Amino acid sequence: MTARSARPGLLDGRFQRVKHYSKDVGVALALALVAAITIEPIWKQYRDRQRLAILRENLKAVALLQVFDTRNKLLGEGSGFFITRDGLLVTSYHLIKGAANVVARIPSGAYYSLKGIRNADEECDIAVLQFDARETPSVRGTGNSDLIQVGQEVYSIETPGTFESSYSPGTVSNPSRKLGKESFIQFTAAIAPGSSGEGLFDQSGKVIGVTASAQEILRMVRLPIPQNLYFAVPINEINGILRDQSLTIQRQTPAYYYSLANLADNRKQWDKAIGLYKQALMLDPKYADAYLGLGGDYYEKGQYGMEILSYEKATTCDPNNPKAFYDLGSAYEEAGDYAKSINAYNTALALDPTYKDAMYDLVIVYLTMGDTRKARDLLPRLAAVDKGWGSELKILTSRVSP
Repeated sequence: MTARSARPGLLDGRFQRVKHYSKDVGVALALALVAAITIEPIWKQYRDRQRLAILRENLKAVALLQVFDTRNKLLGEGSGFFITRDGLLVTSYHLIKGAANVVARIPSGAYYSLKGIRNADEECDIAVLQFDARETPSVRGTGNSDLIQVGQEVYSIETPGTFESSYSPGTVSNPSRKLGKESFIQFTAAIAPGSSGEGLFDQSGKVIGVTASAQEILRMVRLPIPQNLYFAVPINEINGILRDQSLTIQRQTPAYYYSLANLADNRKQWDKAIGLYKQALMLDPKYADAYLGLGGDYYEKGQYGMEILSYEKATTCDPNNPKAFYDLGSAYEEAGDYAKSINAYNTALALDPTYKDAMYDLVIVYLTMGDTRKARDLLPRLAAVDKGWGSELKILTSRVSP
């Protein structure tokens, strides 16, 4: 009996179909690979362009803040960023503490004046300010700081001095670094000194934190902090403050009354501010900042004896505060007590050798007293921290007889 043979062409047809399919699959894979090679750079370019557009949008919303006292003297500078288009800005509380006025300047050149403090949290070092504006640029939005991961790419935007819109990339080192009772985002994007209040952004362009001065954190938590570490207050803290429209500073505390007094100063309500500063001092008789506030208000009211007394108490309560001695020196100078003014200015400079306002005013007092030699000796130090002021006073002293 002979074996049955397979039908002619059956196996050949199967092999042909397999070969045909293999060829189609190969062509499809090849096309997919070509597409991937072609599309990936296009997609990357699209993402890069999108991120660049968001970055440019955020850059427009970061402001240089100039903080002034009741005499319209510049107390300091820092950064902040607008989070709404009607002038709501976030910054660091310590930057505006004690301010009578704050001016915000954005990269377009527009200026905005402070209308009021919407909210503040001294422990978290956050302040939400309302500026007198109908339309301001704003950042893309706020993210969720609880979702931040170690190694996540971030960037900061700051305005150190006249260098507006400075971009600095980095990564998250620790999303929840515990310092004292508070948690901060630790990151590697370097920030310049004096740039507290700037925004920390994720790669989608949303704000995830507000940068905080390492020195200020050190002061708040009373812990040593190594150099070259950078921290930010998590944005979720700000979201909580925004939801609560009342001051989150603990009520019936010296800081609470001090903050309310600042608000009164901003509205030029000097008598109301004086009463609030006194309430703060009833709770804490050594609250130096309250005495400084009182001094400024008494100056506005023309009560110069009370002004001097308030500044003297401030220096007694905080003998390491250069601003307290500078304000005292200014008060003595205005009263014509130049010897005491010189001592106060020199004490301020001993505490802070780069205090240019103290140097400038001290040169003027020396010239007023006829001590041209001491005035000239101080000029190189002043020129080192402010070339313009140094040149100005150099010309002035050259015209004064030795």
